Amino acid sequence: MSGRVADVPFEEESDRFHFLRSVGTELRAVLREPRGALAVTVLVVLLFFAFIFPVLDPTDPNKPGDTPKNGGITWDAPMGTDHISRDLLARNSIGLGRTIKHGFIAVFVGWVVGITIGYTAGWRGGRTDTLIMRGVDVLLAFPGIVFAILLITIIGSGIFSVAVAIAFFNIPGSARLARAGVLRERERDYVLAGRCLGLSGRRILFRHVAPNTFGAFTVQVPLAIVASVLIMAALNFLGLGAELPDPTLGAIMQEGRPFMRDAPHFVLGPVLILALMLTALNFLSDVLTERLDPVRRRRV
Repeated sequence: MSGRVADVPFEEESDRFHFLRSVGTELRAVLREPRGALAVTVLVVLLFFAFIFPVLDPTDPNKPGDTPKNGGITWDAPMGTDHISRDLLARNSIGLGRTIKHGFIAVFVGWVVGITIGYTAGWRGGRTDTLIMRGVDVLLAFPGIVFAILLITIIGSGIFSVAVAIAFFNIPGSARLARAGVLRERERDYVLAGRCLGLSGRRILFRHVAPNTFGAFTVQVPLAIVASVLIMAALNFLGLGAELPDPTLGAIMQEGRPFMRDAPHFVLGPVLILALMLTALNFLSDVLTERLDPVRRRRV
């Protein structure tokens, strides 16, 4: 009978591609939703604009061209030019690429660290849990933008410093979410069965408990990216990010601020790009929430 117990919750997965098939199934389900399809399409277009377009377009984003200063939209400059005749299409493309690359990597690092901390606190419990979560509460006490500015003041300005600040910003929320998931799962029958079978705590946690907590992460990660991109744009707008003339979306808006009355296209480009990306991520989060919440799905 003990052999049968081992087969139910802890049998080895014979199909190594089960996870990939599950991801593919969820992606197809998201694409069947109009908002999901729109969100994915917008994100794919933005990724093309950020990483493929600069390879196809030889324009130097930092080199002044022959077009007029603060020139409007033309065939040669579809997004206009800035105050020293640089092509805004090329600058916005590079700026978006920097925002995605540094922002997404920072969110990923922050969530990996935060989830690890949350899993450790929730699984060990006791004093370890109390000590870790009090530290997390201290970080949560600071508003995100204030904490980021404080950290950059300590370690110095620059795009790397902004990425570090964004990573730290994502640690507390992900840690609390991971801890809540572990606390919910650790008293389930399959966990108790694993302990009775002599499985190590690490194996139970990472092979069996962790996958059952991923649903909440799937919903929250797009929202975390939204908040992180906004903070990154704000920090670059304040001059705490990449040094000029290297373009970022926030820095382009900061450069165009004095010319908003006479050359609104200067600021309009990065604002529209940010709006499209953040709206698409919000739509994606909503669709994922409906997929993972059966009650809400029935209402829809």
